[in-house]
Amino acid sequence: MVKIPKKSPQVTDPDDDPSMDEVLRRIHDTIDMRKGERPVIIDVSEQVDYLDYIVIANGLTALHNRAIMDYVIEEMARYDIMPDGLNGYENGEWILADFGVLTVHLFTPALREFYRLEDLWAAGREVEMN
Repeated sequence: MVKIPKKSPQVTDPDDDPSMDEVLRRIHDTIDMRKGERPVIIDVSEQVDYLDYIVIANGLTALHNRAIMDYVIEEMARYDIMPDGLNGYENGEWILADFGVLTVHLFTPALREFYRLEDLWAAGREVEMN
């Protein structure tokens, strides 16, 4: 089971909030470093008013997804950002972490292909992380 830290020991100044670009970059890089496949970030702020960004990626297995999500949550805790909700962690085939204005979806390859979440949000703008 994922261990969600209460607060990061590295956060020293509550006014030192990270930019959204920095948060998205950290999530993308964490997924990439943990061998997550095809991370995609979609800006959906023009489509809905309850969410700004969706991050979609896949691991190789359910266990791999859980490990990636553990690291994503750990990295976000460094910014004192904790998920409001975490669904699908036990099964691991589709894990959704709700961080308020952004969500992170980790799929197994088969479920990512089946649900094609990128296609559902095709009206959104893909955010490039070079």
